[in-house]
Amino acid sequence: MTIFTRFLPQSHISQYGAWLKSLDPATLRAYFGIGLGPKGIDSLVRKFKKDFAHHHFLVAEKNSKWVGVIHIASYQDTVEFGVIIRKEFRRLGIADQLLGEALIWAQNRQYKKLIMHCIVENSPIRKLCQKHGLIAQNVYGDIEATMNLPKSNWLSVYKEAIQRQVNWYYYLKSFKA
Repeated sequence: MTIFTRFLPQSHISQYGAWLKSLDPATLRAYFGIGLGPKGIDSLVRKFKKDFAHHHFLVAEKNSKWVGVIHIASYQDTVEFGVIIRKEFRRLGIADQLLGEALIWAQNRQYKKLIMHCIVENSPIRKLCQKHGLIAQNVYGDIEATMNLPKSNWLSVYKEAIQRQVNWYYYLKSFKA
């Protein structure tokens, strides 16, 4: 299965809201920690549009359809990640791919700390955090996973450049299919 990723341009942020609205309520609850309806999603999208410089969206696609997104919110030297995968595409390594790419992206932009939150019941995300070296702790009934990001180096810059090229290849190839 070929999955490619791309960062969502600011002009397409409304697509993120539309995609969230297409997800089932259980997926939204696992991601946000609360039930969030269309009005709540619209409010979030308006917030992201106003402050797009601090919100980035790495989208995973298969056959021109969104299958997952990692939201990267930045605050000074810290980034917070939120990973959401469409239900029928879970357990295929997509969240792992998104998190790996987002970690290198954050590292190469000199962020120093990463935070991820999830509800206690979301064991797949807790396992993903552990796999990537985040340290999880229970905070008021939810999980907060953190890690100090390494400094960028030639290898991290190279990895990001290669990944972007691979994604462009699959993106362009998807138009020929």
